[in-house]
Amino acid sequence: MMRILITVIGLAASFTVNSQVLFRYGSNVVTKDEFSRAYSKNNTGPSTESTVREYLDLYIKFKLKVQAAKDQKMDTLASIKNDVAGFRAQMAEQYMQKLPYRREMIEQAAERSKKRLEVSHIFIEYGADSSLAKAAIDKAAGQLQQGADFAITARTVSTDPYVKATDGYIGYVSVFSLPYDLENVVYALKVGGFSKPAPGKNGWHIFKVTDIQSNNTLIKAAQILLAYAPDASQEERSLVKQKADSLYELLLKGADFGALASRNSNDKFTYQSEGVLPLFNYTYFDPAFAQTAFSLKKEGELSKPFLTSAGWHIIKLIGKEASQTDLKDVEILEQWTQKVNQSERIKVVTAKEKEAIKNASGYKVLAYDQSSLWALTDSMLAAKDYVVFYKTNKKNNLFQLTNQMVTVTDWLKFIKDKKAEAGNNALNGYNELMEAFTESTVTQYYKDHLEKINPDFRYQMQEFFEGSMLFEVMERNIWSVATTDSAGLKNFYLPSAGQYTWKKSASAIIFNCADTATANIIYNKMKQDPTQWKMYSEASNGYSLADSSRFELNQLPIDEKSIEKGVLSSSVINVNDGSASFCYITLIHPENEQRNFEEAKGLVINDYQLFLEEKWLKEQKKKYPIKIDENVLKTVKK
Repeated sequence: MMRILITVIGLAASFTVNSQVLFRYGSNVVTKDEFSRAYSKNNTGPSTESTVREYLDLYIKFKLKVQAAKDQKMDTLASIKNDVAGFRAQMAEQYMQKLPYRREMIEQAAERSKKRLEVSHIFIEYGADSSLAKAAIDKAAGQLQQGADFAITARTVSTDPYVKATDGYIGYVSVFSLPYDLENVVYALKVGGFSKPAPGKNGWHIFKVTDIQSNNTLIKAAQILLAYAPDASQEERSLVKQKADSLYELLLKGADFGALASRNSNDKFTYQSEGVLPLFNYTYFDPAFAQTAFSLKKEGELSKPFLTSAGWHIIKLIGKEASQTDLKDVEILEQWTQKVNQSERIKVVTAKEKEAIKNASGYKVLAYDQSSLWALTDSMLAAKDYVVFYKTNKKNNLFQLTNQMVTVTDWLKFIKDKKAEAGNNALNGYNELMEAFTESTVTQYYKDHLEKINPDFRYQMQEFFEGSMLFEVMERNIWSVATTDSAGLKNFYLPSAGQYTWKKSASAIIFNCADTATANIIYNKMKQDPTQWKMYSEASNGYSLADSSRFELNQLPIDEKSIEKGVLSSSVINVNDGSASFCYITLIHPENEQRNFEEAKGLVINDYQLFLEEKWLKEQKKKYPIKIDENVLKTVKK
């Protein structure tokens, strides 16, 4: 269906030499690209020759109205300038977040979460001599390439005692389980494959993937945890085990799991919630915990006491559900956005965004002597007459943007402001401050030039600007004129009064109530005495509004079949806000009765506005003759 609300159809683009001109109005032109973009945005139904021509007529009228606003200097109005500036600031911030890297990272995380990978690794810490660590990991990689057993190599080569003891076995991992750079290494492997040496925070890794499974199930469970200190004696550990067994026996006899968890569990995060854990997948917790939890099949099923590094556990399965990864769902997208924003991934995203903004802004660093610049900065901060430093460094450039040079003077002003903010505190190092200066300068340049950098932003700003002018020119030339021209309205009404008649109608009292409770109270009172309807409404303390007038039947909250004098309709409930409406019929009127001027005034104003608008547009077309290129129009995509 074609949306013809004229306030939203204006989506203008700058004319370029290579664009085909679709139509001209006076000396102004509209290109095929501009029109096609607007048409594609607003035509939500089938595209045919008739819909294209229908929209073309609307678009021509729109451009004529906007031109009239320009002719009347409405583009210079402070109110419009302020509205556009406010809208631009808001949209600029949104477009800064529309760079693709954040979305790509969210999609990648959601997709990776669907799998869990069984992983082992060889680990050699950097130690005092990182070159020795690199040589050792390279040697291990060579052994693996020659066919050495991964587990044996992990046991003999790794420098961490736990890695040695476990033959390098890590268990199942999924998204967010590992540092992001190492996660990338693991997810690039196939089953049975091992990686090249990969640097981590504390040392070198070689990873191997031994299994890949679906990770689409989330579990809701409760646990009782009986922990003991790492240095607990064997006797103390045995006592904890005995307690776990006794609690398990109580549960088998029907004891309340939540009550036992509240009294006995050492999990400080869940004992107050009767042991209930947040939803988790296979890789959220210790592998032994996950293996036991996912082995439970039925709701309410209990695990036998089992041991992990945290202590003895008993798990009760509450339920299972599919993990949520459909990013078309707004709530799910928001959940994944938060996960990415709260992870180290956001640093990668931010770095890519900064680099993209630099590239789009034409950033190019120029040669300068850093030590001399730092010395000059020190001198400026120590000088009483710092302005002289500004004057003498205006042409000394630090870096270039597309059409702007950033100078030493800009840097000195930035530092002066930072020093004022710091007060008596020392400034950060100049290297760090130069990074902040570069970032803030480039970011501001990017925002200031978004119209040239981002076509979508330019179109949206143009749409808002022209929409604002359209509203202003219509208000001044048509809408306010029609509503205040009493003589014009009556003169317009008299020759065509016969067309303003009543359809099926009734005199009625309509009650619009804030809630069903109010509606029921007034409804019962109306049953007793309808003549006191005003008093009933006034006594509701603003929870009800009542209106008595003549209405066409389709305006009443009632089934037409039951409309007759004296009928009190049942309430119609608004599902969105819980409000309720009903009516009382006082009189049924014959169809096609003549509306007098006051009864027809709303309809007359609407028709008079259309009359004035058509008259005004005819004058505009004389002033700005329309010339359509039919050959170009035929090429507009149907």
